[in-house]
Amino acid sequence: MVGLGRDFGPVRALADVTMSVAPGEIVALLGPSGSGKSTLLRICAGLEEATAGRLLFGGADQAGIPPHQRDVALVFQHYALYPHLSALDNLTLALRYGRKMPKAQAVARARETLDMLGIGALARRRPAQMSGGQRQRVAIGRALARRARVVLLDEPMSGLDAKLRVELRVEIVALLRRLGSTALFVTHDQAEAMAVGDRVAVLDAGRLEQLDTPDEIYDRPASRFVATFVGSPPMNVLDGARADGVLAGPGFAVAAPAGAAAVGVRPEGLRLAPAGPAAGSPDGGALRLDGTVVVSERLGAERVVYVQTPAGPLAVRIGAEGAVQPGTAVTLSAAAPALTFFAGDGTRIGAA
Repeated sequence: MVGLGRDFGPVRALADVTMSVAPGEIVALLGPSGSGKSTLLRICAGLEEATAGRLLFGGADQAGIPPHQRDVALVFQHYALYPHLSALDNLTLALRYGRKMPKAQAVARARETLDMLGIGALARRRPAQMSGGQRQRVAIGRALARRARVVLLDEPMSGLDAKLRVELRVEIVALLRRLGSTALFVTHDQAEAMAVGDRVAVLDAGRLEQLDTPDEIYDRPASRFVATFVGSPPMNVLDGARADGVLAGPGFAVAAPAGAAAVGVRPEGLRLAPAGPAAGSPDGGALRLDGTVVVSERLGAERVVYVQTPAGPLAVRIGAEGAVQPGTAVTLSAAAPALTFFAGDGTRIGAA
């Protein structure tokens, strides 16, 4: 993709999106509603035409090439299965009439794909006789059975419950890797994007904010938007004003680089201790704030503690054994390596 753009009248859905996807790579397209994820996917599928830029598959420009000639497979949020056909027939129909595959070969390919997805025993069932998770597996199998050059998945698991989503995403990734498929996976769920993608493309308002590995996205966000969109809870960001090398805001002051307008710290980067002078005497440009515990949430092997400070509410991630009661006065501190600084325009200072 080179400078891709898409306008709908006065509305700009995509603006100057440039990225490359390697053969066999899975890239998750992540962003809030209206960020341009599905529009980008539809352009790749040939269902929308870009109003600017170029889309190339293996170096070949896709402008003017209809969807059925692009060698792509598309999985929708909705199953879109033929209700009167069995699971096996839903797969073989696409192979016989889309791929012009002989019947025996199509049936063999369809059975192989259903077996890969763990639903071979459901081959003769119709969609009405299946659960939601089983129907979605059939829909995914229909796309993967084609062995297309590019697989496009548009929030394929958003209609499933949390347990099924985790199970199915593991199966999808394993199958895509087994087949060596190149895939774009659209989701608004940051945990899903980080779990599925070799790289994650974060979009906001039609612009590509960052394209990087999940580790880089989390540890070194390119912008304030990425920092506060990725993570659960997201990064805490404190606004301040910089003077004489120090960024100061309500209740805090920290040594900061030139141009800094805000400082961020992940919940696990904060240390929590009882309030008092000995609670932590940060050095070397570290951050310190006093506050009061508002809520402590037990989340399995960890707790997330929400603390009200003069700079606003902050989230702190601690071990499950570190129980603290609401109303407790505490001191929060963070070492310098845990801090991320942002400029006034939201870009991370030090980002390449």
